[in-house]
Amino acid sequence: MEKTKKLPELLVPANNLNILKYAVNYGADAVYVGGKEFNLRSIRGNFNISDLKEGVEYAHKRGVKVYLTLNSVIFEPELTKFSKYLDKLKDMELDGIIVSDFAALELVKKILPAMKIHISTQTNINNHIAVKFFEKLGASRVNLAREISFSDLKDIVKNTKIEIEIFIHGALCISYSGRCMLSKYMTGRDANKGKCAHSCRWKYYLVEEERPNLFFPVEQDRRGTYIYNSRDLCLLSRLGLLADTGVSAVKIEGRMKTENYVSLTTWVYRKALDYIKQGKFTKKNIYYLAGELGKCSHRNFTTGFMFLKDKKELEDNDNVGYIKKYDFIGTHHNHSERYSGPVIRVKNQFKTGKVIDILQPNKNPKKFKVKRLISADNNTEMLCANPNDRVIITDLGRVDPFSIFRIKK
Repeated sequence: MEKTKKLPELLVPANNLNILKYAVNYGADAVYVGGKEFNLRSIRGNFNISDLKEGVEYAHKRGVKVYLTLNSVIFEPELTKFSKYLDKLKDMELDGIIVSDFAALELVKKILPAMKIHISTQTNINNHIAVKFFEKLGASRVNLAREISFSDLKDIVKNTKIEIEIFIHGALCISYSGRCMLSKYMTGRDANKGKCAHSCRWKYYLVEEERPNLFFPVEQDRRGTYIYNSRDLCLLSRLGLLADTGVSAVKIEGRMKTENYVSLTTWVYRKALDYIKQGKFTKKNIYYLAGELGKCSHRNFTTGFMFLKDKKELEDNDNVGYIKKYDFIGTHHNHSERYSGPVIRVKNQFKTGKVIDILQPNKNPKKFKVKRLISADNNTEMLCANPNDRVIITDLGRVDPFSIFRIKK
């Protein structure tokens, strides 16, 4: 039974309450978040119960859904603790809970019987029979394994009834469906418990047993040596094809990312989906959006397993490293009537005389040459703004409270 095709939901990550607000304002249809326990991005940030409740209320007032991620592996001694955590969610109006562990699925059904259950990509679902299996278990949505092909995706959507979700942007893992033990063996931090140290992103050298202080580069370019490092997924150019399949949701990876990353990727993919709806998803507009997407730090992009005919690109790490064309210099804090400009919290250094790039919800990016900077703390004039400063950019006028300020490197 083929699903009725409609524009897919844009699902965006948030690591804390502040970033959730950016995601909502930049056009997310839904936001997925993690609590302080039982999710695969648990080493910093995330939501306590109070913040989660506030985040749900904030999103719902603006027509945006919130899904809670509880997708870590649940060990036997943790079952009681997990059950007690679910008890705390009984009065929470969440729109769904994301799980990968079968015990987690069963306990959510038992303790929160009305809750919609989404199956994480960590469960590694590659075919329509597996989707139907989880449907029988009570799932309302499945996030497919990232390793499937586009042809398989179309067949799976065509032959299933429940919602299908796929990743379209963000970091890829060197291990199948993210099931990696490298971090645990090297640092003691278990990726399957949400504590990944991202050991695959580190620089590595070869050391001979009798020469412990002599390091040989395994394979090196100007950015370093990357043995395991993977590329970043980017399916922007294929978004029209993906929407045509009838998938229910397209998902951006990045629950460890900043408001800069979340705002920009949400803005780009919201714009892309709007173009698709308007029949304007042209090569020209795709090229424009790709250029904007490149303003955020990323590794070399790939269309991944879904569209690559030759998968060797995913194994070629010789020149894979971070590409950073712009610096994230600050976020909006307030507005100064006296100086007719925004007060911003500075993230990275910038100086007068530079042209800044301003991203705002529902608007095209704006450029502005900084002529004067005033300290918001003592009203003195500054030539250079440094991290943690609060400065006023004079004569810029009013900008959106969720503006992101950037500068070309």
